[in-house]
Amino acid sequence: MKNMFKVQILPLDKIEAESSTTIIISSDLSKQTNTSHGQKITLLAGNRVVDCIIHVSSSKEKSTIHCAAGILEELFLPMDPFTIFINIHSNKNIWEFGPFVGIVTDRIQNNQFGTIHSFLEELQAYGYEQHILVFVFHYESFHHDYVNGYIYSSTQKKWKEGKLPLPHAVHNRIHSRLVERSENAKQFFEKLNKAKIPYFNERFLNKWHVYEVLSKQEHLLPYLPDTKLLNGRRTLEEMMYKHNLLFLKPVHGSQGKNIFKVEPKEDCFLLDYSTFSGEIEKEFSTIQLLYEAIQPRLKKQRYIIQQGITLLAYEEDRPLDFRLLCHRISETEWGVTSTVARVSSKHEFVSNLSRGGELFKIDKALIDHFDKKTIVQIGQLLKEIAIEAALIIDNCAEGIYGEFGVDLAIDQDGKPWIIEINTKPSKNQDPEGFNPKVRPSAKAILNYCHSLSGWRL
Repeated sequence: MKNMFKVQILPLDKIEAESSTTIIISSDLSKQTNTSHGQKITLLAGNRVVDCIIHVSSSKEKSTIHCAAGILEELFLPMDPFTIFINIHSNKNIWEFGPFVGIVTDRIQNNQFGTIHSFLEELQAYGYEQHILVFVFHYESFHHDYVNGYIYSSTQKKWKEGKLPLPHAVHNRIHSRLVERSENAKQFFEKLNKAKIPYFNERFLNKWHVYEVLSKQEHLLPYLPDTKLLNGRRTLEEMMYKHNLLFLKPVHGSQGKNIFKVEPKEDCFLLDYSTFSGEIEKEFSTIQLLYEAIQPRLKKQRYIIQQGITLLAYEEDRPLDFRLLCHRISETEWGVTSTVARVSSKHEFVSNLSRGGELFKIDKALIDHFDKKTIVQIGQLLKEIAIEAALIIDNCAEGIYGEFGVDLAIDQDGKPWIIEINTKPSKNQDPEGFNPKVRPSAKAILNYCHSLSGWRL
């Protein structure tokens, strides 16, 4: 017999409620669930339980449960009307509400969630459509039988803070690498593991580890820039001897920050940097002097040194690359939900939006370089490379992953290159004019959360 049903939960005020332990279900739901008037059941939300008695209503409502406010409070469920699923356990006496999806972050201030605020609004809107309860919480607000988080009130049209049931699945959107590696965050993830709550994306990726994994795949080697772990001046000299353009990137870097660009000229070496203040000279007569100038920065964190690619440009002098969002479709399949071209601002060598970059549709960015047929072929090749890279990283990295931002570029000969892979890509990566209510990438994230929760029909 079917054991999962979609139901509408309607709060009862104190006057309407006959008893704080009685729930009123529609006769329609009574027939579907094969339950009877006066039957005793246990309601379950997360690991909160309430013992109740069923009262079957004679109304013609479709699949409704009227709950006293005290029951909803005890289960940490919203006081607004909402639609969700119940899973009736095999003994028929336990009715479990779900699924609940939690988005964990480290940035919550005045009911705002930083750069992912609009993305979270999309998730909750799609959750409402799919009858999934979506809420946001800080990693330090996870407790034994509840989380203190934020849920969107459909009646008040705003995010409200309060106690909520433990989630069935968690999407990790902690912004900071330092925070994610902190002791408090580690304890939070240990709590999830102990409670057997699945979560993704596991963690930020290490750029060197990504290169090591991808470079073991012979069919991907032609698309990978030559990359070394920077182990002193000799590594810089060896790479400079091989390539006429180099980039030095922090192993744990993001958003185009703290990157060095090194380029040899006839009588000197030119140094440029993405975010450092201007106290470092830009011209050096020897590699030794250049290395001594940047060495204090290199001591603060590990760096990789990467072959520079002469990229296609937009409007002559603005390098462009491509961000492809890849999402898990099934246990063995990934797909691309978004492809955008990113164009650096003038006088910048990184295209990140945080560094002033702009977004364009791929055909607009490439129309001055290729005909329409070639642009379609390039777009398809970029997707194939991105999906292959996502599959490989997913198979080799520890933990569960459901989303990757794959950065690719095309050189002036039309050859594609894999630049970087991110586990927590920006949620502001859509070109002008693209503004659906819920983006495909948001739907893909919540669909995977739903699958991970175990509540799929």
